[in-house]
Amino acid sequence: MGNNVNLAIMYHYVREPEEWKGSVPISPKAFEEQINQLSKTHEFVLPDDLNKKTSKPKCILTFDDATKDQYEIAFDIMKRKGIPGYFTVMSGPLVEKEVPVFHLVHAALSLVEEEYLWDELRLQLTPKDLHNLDLANKTYAYEQSQLRRYIKYTLNFILDSKQSKNFLEKMVYSHFGSKQKFIDYMYINIEEFQKMKQAGMTLGVHCVHHTPFDGRAEEYYKNEIAPCAKFIQEQFDIKPAWYTPPFGGGEKKMLMMENLKDRLLSEGYKGAFTTDSGIIDDTSSFWFNRFDCNKIFTGDSIGLALENVQ
Repeated sequence: MGNNVNLAIMYHYVREPEEWKGSVPISPKAFEEQINQLSKTHEFVLPDDLNKKTSKPKCILTFDDATKDQYEIAFDIMKRKGIPGYFTVMSGPLVEKEVPVFHLVHAALSLVEEEYLWDELRLQLTPKDLHNLDLANKTYAYEQSQLRRYIKYTLNFILDSKQSKNFLEKMVYSHFGSKQKFIDYMYINIEEFQKMKQAGMTLGVHCVHHTPFDGRAEEYYKNEIAPCAKFIQEQFDIKPAWYTPPFGGGEKKMLMMENLKDRLLSEGYKGAFTTDSGIIDDTSSFWFNRFDCNKIFTGDSIGLALENVQ
């Protein structure tokens, strides 16, 4: 059945896993192999073309977080092959020069030995904090290393954003020479987004600061969505019509899907992409499922990964 369904595939980092250890990237070679395999069974389309008539099922390639590798690697491969895609914009690092904690965590884990990072970090924890580290094993079960689980949980859940930034910024920025140099290294810039637009890619809203939905729909819209949309309109002359929430909405994603939909529709948005795994079985929906690029392909054929999809 997998070959006969509409899909959206979710990508974050497209980098060599050996070089970027803070998260779970897909290598450039694997990325190209995936789209080569998908092209045999699906037609790549932009979000606006979900309802267009095609000879094969449709597939949308989606990219979160606006990291530089997406421009330098993924976009370069797609442009060469004539494949369209949907890339989201995170305006905070470009406008406010603010880097989200989770990207600092990924950078630190890629640049610094885990043992050293944990030895320094645990000095900031209370006995109660250390006891609560048991929760790290559930939250980051996908991480093979116990230390990585502790590090990520501490920086993302035990320490507040200010404490985590104070710990991470000097460590990360000193490696690159300055905060601005890290931003230049890490994120797609305005000129690069312009080139992506000119090549026919769809640009959509991701966020300003990459914070999960907090339950207050109107405040969240004004703080995380509207400023990013304004940035896109001013810089690229695009009124964005597609949205991808940070962390898929987070713990309150169901509340987000219920309470944000009407607000987004009133602003002209056509749809949004979740982090929930699944096919696109209704192209008239507003919230669309996606398959994680690192989980969908279990063999030489996409059908092997989707054979149990109903």
